[in-house]
Amino acid sequence: MLRLSSKGIAWLACVALVACSAREQQQAQQTVESTALAAAVQAKLATVDADSATQVNVKANDGVITLTGQAHSAQERSSYESAAASVEGVKRVVDRVRVNPHLRGPREALADAALAAKVSANIAAQAGVNVTNVKPDVRGGIVTLRGTVSSTSVKATILNTVRKTGGVKRVVDRIEVKS
Repeated sequence: MLRLSSKGIAWLACVALVACSAREQQQAQQTVESTALAAAVQAKLATVDADSATQVNVKANDGVITLTGQAHSAQERSSYESAAASVEGVKRVVDRVRVNPHLRGPREALADAALAAKVSANIAAQAGVNVTNVKPDVRGGIVTLRGTVSSTSVKATILNTVRKTGGVKRVVDRIEVKS
């Protein structure tokens, strides 16, 4: 097995690059520049909205940026396009981002998960840990409670507790009473 030092690897890379045709070298250089430009645009989009990292795809080819994916609103979509165009080296932006007002990014999902945990903790503290048959499902501050309880008084306690929990906008009751 042949082992090379980092200097040996660098030397071989230089030899390979010299062996490449001028056209191949130019293509390799364009690929490197396009990759760097796409990364710069993606970083700029993150300053507009952190969720853009998972919602918007960026491709670059010879200074032309193509944006695909989804945005919450037309305003957000326009902000993405403007941000991409402001990056040095961008010649033109092709905007193929679709507007989806129901789009849920990591930020919303994390906020919903945190509220669900808070609701569960408040239910356990107020109604007792034996109420493990009631599970909250949270989306945008709307809490849907599903499960079973032993009495209407336990159900009423749970509903009141959840309604008083900070961040809860509305409660949807799907709790069944089973004696």
